[in-house]
Order: sequence, then C-alpha cells, then structure tokens
Amino acid sequence: MRRDVTALFQTYRECARHVRNTYFSTIATEDWNTAESFDQINDVLFRQMVLYRLETTYAKRLDTAVEDNKILIVPGSLYMPVMIARDKQGGYWDHPVKELEPGFATISFKSYFDWDEHDLIDYRYYKGIILESSRYSNIVGHEVLIETIHGKLEYEEADLP
Repeated sequence: MRRDVTALFQTYRECARHVRNTYFSTIATEDWNTAESFDQINDVLFRQMVLYRLETTYAKRLDTAVEDNKILIVPGSLYMPVMIARDKQGGYWDHPVKELEPGFATISFKSYFDWDEHDLIDYRYYKGIILESSRYSNIVGHEVLIETIHGKLEYEEADLP
C-alpha cells in the first residue's frame, strides 16, 4: 500500500534549506569542504526527519528506503512537467518527453536537486530514476528532474503480517 508522505518531506526540506543557507552557505567562498560538511549533517537530518518517521515504529528497512525504491514520485495533478536526461548516463536534461500523466511511469525518489551548489539552496527539484514506463519504454533507467510543486511523494509501505 502507498501512503502520501509529501508533507513529511516538505518539513525536512524547509529545515535542511534553512540550515544550509544560514550556517553552511558557500556563496562567498565556494568552499567545497563546507558543502561536504553540510552533506554529513544533511544525511542525519534526512534519516531522522524522514526515514525514521515513515512508519510508526523504527524498522531496519527504513535505512534503505531510498535505495530500495520505496519512495516514489507521482504527479500532483493531471500531468507532471519533467526534465529527463537524454542518456542513461545523465548529462543533458533535454529528452523529448516533457511531461508525464498518472500511470505513465514509475519514478523512484533519489534526492533533492539544485543547479548551483554554491548559490542559495532551495531543493527546488526532486531527482529520481524512471523504473518503468507503460507509455515510453525508452526512458526506463533515465534520471529525471521534477519541480517539487508538480509532484507528490508516496511511500510504499511494507507488507507486514
């Protein structure tokens, strides 16, 4: 069964953006050490604010929910504008498919994304991997960027007795 966890992610997103932009800004210095220090803190924030709250009690499987493709990006309305990587290896975000409708693809959430790591961080995009597509088989395995305002996040709950 899937459950909408968008609000949980929005709370984390707001916290992480604030901490990064206020205490770990690299706008003036473009210091990669500072950015990498924040990455360590961000991992803890994500684990504590999202992963460990996906279920009412902690279970070891929550640690790997992202890697196990248990968090999915779904359209927030009748269609979802997308930027799909041209190739499976990534690089250019100019694949000709520009939008997806509900049921056209299964997309696994991998992270938030911003274009410039030395500017203010907004986590404007969800970055995902297209796991399958009933309409466009040639996009399976490609990375995709989706503005957070156009998608929702759902957690695939474990089938427990």
